[in-house]
Parts: sequence; structure tokens; C-alpha cells
Amino acid sequence: MKKYRFFYHYYKQYNEMSVHFRNKCYRTKNVVCNDNSETKWNKRQPMLVVQGFCKDIKIEDDKIIIN
Repeated sequence: MKKYRFFYHYYKQYNEMSVHFRNKCYRTKNVVCNDNSETKWNKRQPMLVVQGFCKDIKIEDDKIIIN
């Protein structure tokens, strides 16, 4: 199964986390990352994101699990 880029960051306007996967944005309160990830600094907002590659994400209640 192919791995796709994901990244997530804090979304201050909504006081939530924002997870971006396969050209979609998912807002959630909690993120569980079970895959390797790294930080990335940007010159514009969001200044700091956590990114990596994963096969799939799962949405449960108010939590996103990155596999």
C-alpha cells in the first residue's frame, strides 16, 4: 500500500489540531501518530508543523489516529 504525506499543526482560531492528508483538512482535538514524523519550520503561518508519510488515518470520536 502506498504511503502519502501528512502534516498536522495547532489551529489557533478554533483551538484544535488540523491534520492534512491527501489534500483534505481534518480538524480534531487530539492526534495520535503511530508513524515516523519530523518537525518542519515555515516562514509563514503555520510556523511549525509535524510531517511524515503514512498509509491511512482513522477518525474516532474527536481523535485522529495516523497509521
